[in-house]
Amino acid sequence: MKARPVQSVQDGLVRGSTPAGCTFRQMKSPRNRIIINTHLGFTLVELLVVISIIGVLSSIIFVAVNSVRAKANYAKVKAELNQFIKTAIITQGEASKTLRNITGSGCSDCACRSRDIRNILTSDSCYTQWINALTMIQNASGTVAGLSGMTRDPWGSPYGLDENERESGPPDCRQDTIRSAGPDGILYNPDDLGYSIPFSSPCP
Repeated sequence: MKARPVQSVQDGLVRGSTPAGCTFRQMKSPRNRIIINTHLGFTLVELLVVISIIGVLSSIIFVAVNSVRAKANYAKVKAELNQFIKTAIITQGEASKTLRNITGSGCSDCACRSRDIRNILTSDSCYTQWINALTMIQNASGTVAGLSGMTRDPWGSPYGLDENERESGPPDCRQDTIRSAGPDGILYNPDDLGYSIPFSSPCP
């Protein structure tokens, strides 16, 4: 079957029909085809807008990921400190001693104060004091384990232990404390997470 003859020519386009009666539009000039192809591409302004949107979305995702990571780190610190306190309570009960008498120090974290202790060397006195206290407490507990992974907090700092109970004698009723230096690596700053440890025996 032959196609119907071309019916009309308008605006540089030839309008016709197929044998089945379906209309079609055919380009008369290659120039028009180039113009249409160019129109289908992205302009510079459109590309800049897309890039800007991607940048904003990336920033939002980055902030969200950091927030989730920070919460996870604090959750890990909380779990480790709670485990340490449980071990300290058992150790004081079994040894009938204060933490100060068990660790041999009245301030294990004194060497860690007023400086950034993230990723300090293992030979640093701050680190060695903490490892000594950790080892002495775990050894004295006899039956309790699980503190070997507490050498550093999630930000790379040794934990800070301050043995206060009866440091100045029997009337001294300050509690021992254990804390993480937090993201900034400096003890006794607002981003710390710390707890008081119960007395080894009733304090007057």
